[in-house]
Amino acid sequence: IDGTLNRQGYYLADDTKALVNKIVDKDIWFTVATGRFLSRTLPIIEELNLKIPAICLGGALAYDNASKRIIKVWPIAKAAAEEVITRLQDLSHRCHATVYQPKENRCLTAYNLLKSKQPYPMDKVNELGLLHDEIVVKDDLRPLLEECQALLIDMVGEEELLKQGYDLVKDIPGINVYLHQSPHTPGLWVLDIVAADSGKGNAIRWLKDYMKADVSVAFGDNFNDLPMLEAADIGVTMAESPDSLKAVVDLVLPPTPNCVPEYVLEREAK
Repeated sequence: IDGTLNRQGYYLADDTKALVNKIVDKDIWFTVATGRFLSRTLPIIEELNLKIPAICLGGALAYDNASKRIIKVWPIAKAAAEEVITRLQDLSHRCHATVYQPKENRCLTAYNLLKSKQPYPMDKVNELGLLHDEIVVKDDLRPLLEECQALLIDMVGEEELLKQGYDLVKDIPGINVYLHQSPHTPGLWVLDIVAADSGKGNAIRWLKDYMKADVSVAFGDNFNDLPMLEAADIGVTMAESPDSLKAVVDLVLPPTPNCVPEYVLEREAK
């Protein structure tokens, strides 16, 4: 979403939404793959009326808008998740764990250090009345793993601190670790830890198989999109993307606000 489909601020612009709605109305299989939490992606999924599963949490979860349910998760193995949390505690910095409750088909976002009671509003519920990414606070996140599956463990902060976190966990078997800059806040960095079989790359392979599609096309602009761009049959990036991404894709789009939906519509018209 951010930096590709959404290039005009945090929220989708009206002209972008109109173009994507046009794509969906033409029965073109179009969806989003994002690092955003499910609760932050749900409004976009519904505004765009997406008809095929959306990929959230950087490829750790697939959500189906038709059934209003999480239909696929790629969890971190319990032992690996416990080890990640144990090592990151040495930094004495706030750590988040987004976990999945299979019995209730819902997500929780757990914090080990929380300055305020609720750092951002959570007001999106599905038809079952369950609040996705409901916030819980635990001094120790590890007991949550007795009943829940860890989908994403992450930290947000300065680059130097998060590089230390990266070095602490990078050798733990069964995980993938991504360190990347926030697309919204200059100087802010994000450390994401997901299962080794998770990520946007594996998610797009799963989605292609799930939909029985012949060809997959992926759009990305940042280093965390690289596995997805390499896994897709056609990889597309933005004019502002790093050179390392441009080197592996099939096409670089022009620096226009709606280059992604415009490309999809132009491709369909040919």
